[in-house]
Amino acid sequence: MNWGYKIVFGLGAFMLFIIGAGIYMVTHDSDSLVDPDYYENSLNYDVTYHKKENLLKDHAKPKIQILKDTLLISFVEVGNQGNLIFKRPDNGKFDKTLPFSTSSNEFKLPLSSFEKGNWNLAIDWKHSNVEYISDHAVFIQ
Repeated sequence: MNWGYKIVFGLGAFMLFIIGAGIYMVTHDSDSLVDPDYYENSLNYDVTYHKKENLLKDHAKPKIQILKDTLLISFVEVGNQGNLIFKRPDNGKFDKTLPFSTSSNEFKLPLSSFEKGNWNLAIDWKHSNVEYISDHAVFIQ
């Protein structure tokens, strides 16, 4: 076989590889960076904006600590209730929303049922008829 056939076969193999990769990417379209509820969330962003504004105005950002296998959330005031929204950046299948209510200014959550790794935690809560939301990055070991 001379060098001309080798070039043609090499180019053909390369073209088949590119076409196969293109077909694979189109059929396995999983764009995890786009929120599937993007439109609904954008319509309701005013509510989120006011919650974040209340957080800054009232200096109510809670402190987050991980002590061994427990998540400790320390609020500024006592008597809070709301939701803890855990989102996994690499896999949305592990996302969780947990309701909570406290009579003190601390809330403890065992982390044994959570996958290890990076999590985005949004604390959405209400205290004295004022709503707040606070975002945190949490690493569970």
